[in-house]
Amino acid sequence: MGNKTSIKTSEQKQWAREHLVGLEPLLWPIFSPDFKSLDEEGVRNDVRNSIRHGFCSVFCMSLGLTNEEYRKMIQVACDEAKGKIGVGASVAGQPLEGDIEMMEFCKKAGCTYLSIGLSRNPKHRPQTEEEFYQAYLPRMEAAKLPVVLYASVVPHQRKFGIDGVPINVFDRLADLPNVVAVKVSQPVSMTATLQLCERTCGRLIIGPTNLDFVPILAKHYHQQWSGQWNVEAVNSPGKPYGVEMMKLFGQGKYDEAMKLFDIIEPLHSAFFQLQVGYIRQTNHPWGHNKYYQWVVGGNGGLIKNLHYKNDLVQPLDDKEREKIRNLYHSAGIETVTAPEEEFIVGKAAYARGVRAKDLPETPYYK
Repeated sequence: MGNKTSIKTSEQKQWAREHLVGLEPLLWPIFSPDFKSLDEEGVRNDVRNSIRHGFCSVFCMSLGLTNEEYRKMIQVACDEAKGKIGVGASVAGQPLEGDIEMMEFCKKAGCTYLSIGLSRNPKHRPQTEEEFYQAYLPRMEAAKLPVVLYASVVPHQRKFGIDGVPINVFDRLADLPNVVAVKVSQPVSMTATLQLCERTCGRLIIGPTNLDFVPILAKHYHQQWSGQWNVEAVNSPGKPYGVEMMKLFGQGKYDEAMKLFDIIEPLHSAFFQLQVGYIRQTNHPWGHNKYYQWVVGGNGGLIKNLHYKNDLVQPLDDKEREKIRNLYHSAGIETVTAPEEEFIVGKAAYARGVRAKDLPETPYYK
């Protein structure tokens, strides 16, 4: 079986062992009332609330942002974090020179780690494992920060591994000193996740977003972190069930961790069922994602209309909002008492006097 406790020595891998512990949320963009710019105070609100949750870091999402807006968001998040919580950012999709420049920007801004991916352009798809590795290698070598890989279901990559996870490529990348972890996306199967653990767990932290996998994996492989998803679905500042559960698994306190797993399982199961179908279509239930954060203290605010082709995202209506609140209450988690209008415009904007009538539209909200 894979190594349950140790990570091969390097400064970056040791950093991950010490700091990627517990849970890590997505830091969604917070938009101005006209959806044309960032609401910087809203971004700061969500960083501060993530600190209150006890999360180990936040991961900056570029959804609906230009490259310059994403950079500004990273700067604001890092400024607010300032040693109190880590900040991760995504580097993907540009030619090598552009990716390297983005890495340098993120390090200067204060990011603590990077998630590095490759272009999704069909013209640039690697055709062999060696091409895959050589596409990653110069990016990893240029990165001055720890790197987290991303394992997701990619049908056109199935020749490289189960679910399209390029297992041999990840196995080779795991030997690099600054490659420290793998986020395993929600739809990835248990079989593919087990294979990742078996091949890399002594060198990388394996972070499944499907928490149902964790009790099984923890019997054989070291588990301590799950991140880059809406972890607020199983956590609140007052009841940090998810954070404490992952810490207990990491400490080898299995029975204590399972007591918390029993509490959060209905919450996690409901969130999984809500989201997994969307992720398979490279989509998300945007309104729900933001509402999960707001009801346990986040800034809230709507995602701008993304105008995706065939965007069939279920709107967040009264029934869905009540369902989310009831899920939290069933686990003894209190939800905010602020008016729903605060969610629509966002906490920062609401405090400035903005109201729903001031918005030109209410995307993904009903």
